[in-house]
Amino acid sequence: MIFLNTKLIFKVLIITTLSGSIVLFSDTNFFLKIFSFYNIDHLTPSFADFRSYQALPLTIEKGLDPYINHEYDPWKRPFNLPIIWFYISKYLNLINEINFKIFVFLYISLFIFCVIQMIELTENIIGKILVILAAFSASSILALERGNTDLLIFSLVFIACIQKKFFLSLFILITASILKLFPIFSFIINFENKKKVFLSILGILLVFFILLSDLKYFFYNTHSTFNTGLTFGIRPIILGFFKSLERLGLNTIEINNLYFIIGYFFILFFSLLLFSFFLIKNKKRQSVDFINLKNKLFLAGSSIYCCSFIFFSSFDYRLIFLIMTIPYLADKTNLIKKMILILILLSTNFLAFYTFASSQNDFMYIGILNHISKLSLFILVLHELSKFFNIFIKNILAKKNNF
Repeated sequence: MIFLNTKLIFKVLIITTLSGSIVLFSDTNFFLKIFSFYNIDHLTPSFADFRSYQALPLTIEKGLDPYINHEYDPWKRPFNLPIIWFYISKYLNLINEINFKIFVFLYISLFIFCVIQMIELTENIIGKILVILAAFSASSILALERGNTDLLIFSLVFIACIQKKFFLSLFILITASILKLFPIFSFIINFENKKKVFLSILGILLVFFILLSDLKYFFYNTHSTFNTGLTFGIRPIILGFFKSLERLGLNTIEINNLYFIIGYFFILFFSLLLFSFFLIKNKKRQSVDFINLKNKLFLAGSSIYCCSFIFFSSFDYRLIFLIMTIPYLADKTNLIKKMILILILLSTNFLAFYTFASSQNDFMYIGILNHISKLSLFILVLHELSKFFNIFIKNILAKKNNF
């Protein structure tokens, strides 16, 4: 008991020290050097992404639509998330700087706690080191520097995974999806039998019903839509391809909506074809334990990565969800798992690699390697994910409908 209490106290001290230091001293030279090491431009005021949420009450109470004219955002960025954040900001009085920093402190602390839990969950020493390295990757540091709420969503999805009660897990995932749309992809963790699949789909439909009126702004107002260097997904690949042609002086084809749509559906079709091939290839796999926490975390992290890759253009801080896949990947490793782990470490740190660029062509070549790495990671994660989908189908068809 004394050992447990000592361990808990030590854990709390680590969490509060790390998150407190980030919140209180993010503008100091020490942290500026850390951000510079990862090639991150520090924006002031600190926690730039969350400043947009903080300013919502001021913009809305002035009678402005934050999706069109977010006047009080420090960078005048149009808002691109569910309007529930207005009520959170208003009733928690986040316009007050102390309240703002306490809130940021809490969700950064929760993120660090979840990472520590994953380190403990990972059984071998190499796996533990990989979790730590991924937690200190450029993607994670970018999320912390921006104060991005993907950190909060990460924690909610992790809690939903460890929750053994289905309805509580479902409620947490619905809540996370109402805060940010993309956690709907993690509902897959509860696709254990017909009833759970049915109720999970109802939960997804509920989320879409709640967010439907503002859904278009989540895509159109996203700044990552036009960025190709710090993002991942099909859209950045297509835009990056045309930018590379332009820099090489081979821009005989000018990008337009038609070429973009053709490119998008070509990659989408190729991805579906690959996934179908992987499903057939892994058809003989007989059993997967869906209660196993490592498996659930892998399902959550990999499905968020793969579906974000297909449907969104996401900034690199969403790569933090790949941390969830490491306990599974580091267990009983094979060649494909080892390749995925290497690609995770590469992909989550490409932001730092841009430091070595000294010309526009250097940026282009690093960008090409960046997208090759993330596309290769996408394909290999799809392969591993297909093993679970075969079992999903068998379970849904064969198992009794019970909770």
